[in-house]
Amino acid sequence: MSTAPSSRGSLGNLPAEVTSFVGRRQELTTVRRMLSASRLVTLTGGGGVGKTRLAQRVGGEMRRAFPDGVWFIELAELRDPDLVAVTVAEALGIREEAVSPDAPGLAEFLSDQQALLVLDNCEQLARLHRRLRADPPGT
Repeated sequence: MSTAPSSRGSLGNLPAEVTSFVGRRQELTTVRRMLSASRLVTLTGGGGVGKTRLAQRVGGEMRRAFPDGVWFIELAELRDPDLVAVTVAEALGIREEAVSPDAPGLAEFLSDQQALLVLDNCEQLARLHRRLRADPPGT
């Protein structure tokens, strides 16, 4: 399966920054360190504090560590948690028929990928995460 190069020439769909990013050096360092030690990092905080912007900036800075791309996936409009896996797969360019709400097709695709998924507004993510971790392919 092929994936699309971003406007910066690497794989992914991370939005380009349109304004300057000032400060937050400590937060950037902390999130990068956490990503080097864990497969899942969650940024939490009140609305409007800059979680999305921080995640996008970290993704941009860590692009080289993820040869299969950095992918930004917006989930705010999603109302059916059963569509999270399909929505993520669609963003990655995976054929819809290859992914069911139970996520095995997505898990299989991701099993040999070195990609960073930046999932925004993902309260529904807990359910998908449990499914992906429950029985990863090749284990």
